[in-house]
Amino acid sequence: MADAPPFLLPLSELGHLFSVPPIAPLSPSPAEALGVSGVEHLLNLLHMDKQQQRTRELILLLPPEKAAAASAEETGRALHRVVQLRIERERRELRNTYRYGRRTAGIALLLLAVCLGLASIFTSDLTAGLGPIMRATFEYGFEIIGWVLLWHPIDILAFTPLGIRARITALQALGAMKVAIRADQTAPAFS
Repeated sequence: MADAPPFLLPLSELGHLFSVPPIAPLSPSPAEALGVSGVEHLLNLLHMDKQQQRTRELILLLPPEKAAAASAEETGRALHRVVQLRIERERRELRNTYRYGRRTAGIALLLLAVCLGLASIFTSDLTAGLGPIMRATFEYGFEIIGWVLLWHPIDILAFTPLGIRARITALQALGAMKVAIRADQTAPAFS
């Protein structure tokens, strides 16, 4: 598969790659117009988009006077450091999610056993005096409650990690990009 074309990210300040700029709706930079850092904007573009994740170059377009003073090598090192720290944070979050999911699964299984035990009481002769409709209502009610209690652990263990893994993949794609800085002759400098 061929690499995707490079990302072009116009910014009025190089610092807006990492820090949140003030919202500037008329800025030529989508990140500055939205009031998000350039890194967050790029991660949003990369998230769950396999084609975009093949991009190997990030070109930062800065006003000419700021582009001349900027170092692509230093910016690349800073970007890679931020990406590595964020990947470590996401991996910690993934481990914590699994730990929490296992804990809630244990509690939910225990509660399921209790609910199934209570449901079986309503099928036994102990509750014969309640009447068939009341017995069936309690029996099925406790069974349903027990099984519904398992949904939260299933959600945590099966679905929450998908989003975390997708963020890690987007961060890895961003970290693999080579950074270049060019002067943007077309747009005025917004500050």
